[in-house]
Amino acid sequence: MKLLSLSAITIATSLFSVNAVAADKALTVYGKANLSFQIEDSVESSTDLKSNSSRLGFKGEVELEGGLTAIYTAEFGVDFSDESKEQNITSRNQWVGLKGDFGQVRLGRMDTALKLAQGKIDQFNGYSGDIKHVFSKRGENRMSDTVTYISPNFSGFTAGLTYITQEETDSAEADKAGVSAAVMYGDAKLKKSDFYAAVAIDQNVKGYDVIRLATQVKLGALKLGAILQSQEQADVAGSSADEGVVLSAAYSAGQLTYKAQVQTINQAADQDAVSVGVDYKLGKNTKAFTWLTRESSDAANAVDTKTLAFGIEHKF
Repeated sequence: MKLLSLSAITIATSLFSVNAVAADKALTVYGKANLSFQIEDSVESSTDLKSNSSRLGFKGEVELEGGLTAIYTAEFGVDFSDESKEQNITSRNQWVGLKGDFGQVRLGRMDTALKLAQGKIDQFNGYSGDIKHVFSKRGENRMSDTVTYISPNFSGFTAGLTYITQEETDSAEADKAGVSAAVMYGDAKLKKSDFYAAVAIDQNVKGYDVIRLATQVKLGALKLGAILQSQEQADVAGSSADEGVVLSAAYSAGQLTYKAQVQTINQAADQDAVSVGVDYKLGKNTKAFTWLTRESSDAANAVDTKTLAFGIEHKF
């Protein structure tokens, strides 16, 4: 009787373990709370509490027949500081797809291939020094109604292609769908390799054509990155291209990471931004940080803006 009971417990434990592993793959809850107290000096001085791209997400994968795996992500932006009710929750990457030996196909709302090609070069992503501000969000697009294909890894190379349906393209170009494509080499997180490079293009994405070259290298504790970008209005006669560049650096020393970034774009009114900052690692998923960003423009009557921030980030 005792042997029978022991066998039953063993079988039940084994089944629970298998189900737990399956459940772990089928659903992962994750998120990030990033808040900072900021002092801004522009036309007037002001203080504010900012929620910097804080989010809550659900993702998972389930094995299917024929070597296929169902994959999905449902991610939401959450404002921890000052928005409430319906404004507190916003849409981020939300898609469903399949993956196999052929690569991955995703359908839904997601970052374009060109945005993905940025990798981790932007050292001030989500803050005032985010590259999207200087580039006027050209290329930094998360689009609805898209189909994205991501290839398998071929000797370090991967490719991505995003098709944006006509409904989501610029109203003046309603007869044309948008396309974003990228070819990448190496590990964008610089964990499996010490070098990353990408070339990417947008064609008629939010009414703009964009070409982006990106690269990042790890030299011991130092990471250096660069982005070159050309952007112009799609199919507009006589339009000229705006040229921009981003240079970034990060150096880790124990629990501290020192960061710096310079970005500029030549357009009708040139824009520049310079950022410096320090992260202090408090734990595996928690850090304190401070940064200072100075934004300037050649536009008439433009006033430089300086922002100083102190904050905490916790990932879960």
